Amino acid sequence: MNLFFYGTLRRGQSNYQRLLDGSEGFEFVGSAVTINKYTMFSSGIPFVHKQPETSFIKGEVFMVWDNKLVKSLDALEGHRDGERHGYHREQTPVRLDNGVNMLAWLYFFYGVPHGTIVQSGDWLNKNNK
Repeated sequence: MNLFFYGTLRRGQSNYQRLLDGSEGFEFVGSAVTINKYTMFSSGIPFVHKQPETSFIKGEVFMVWDNKLVKSLDALEGHRDGERHGYHREQTPVRLDNGVNMLAWLYFFYGVPHGTIVQSGDWLNKNNK
């Protein structure tokens, strides 16, 4: 399963270090950007809404084959199959930096939008908006 991380699960960030760093069952595929535009908000942590269409979202794709790791990631994000509240994992098209297009699972937020819009779509560059 390919997962697209745009915030704290990106390499070097807090949840990457907590859940992924040193773990087995996954590998980094590459840096990527969504093919469709979405809106990223920042309120201490980032979250992505499907509407309005503000910018392409920048992140990293990881191939995860360990089901326990997927369940840990889903638990962190509050994802529950069949329910769309809080974060919900959905497949979306992304483009790797090497130009390859692929589908990857992205955690979209279905709560009330709040915080600051990250105009750049890159949470690691959120201060430049």
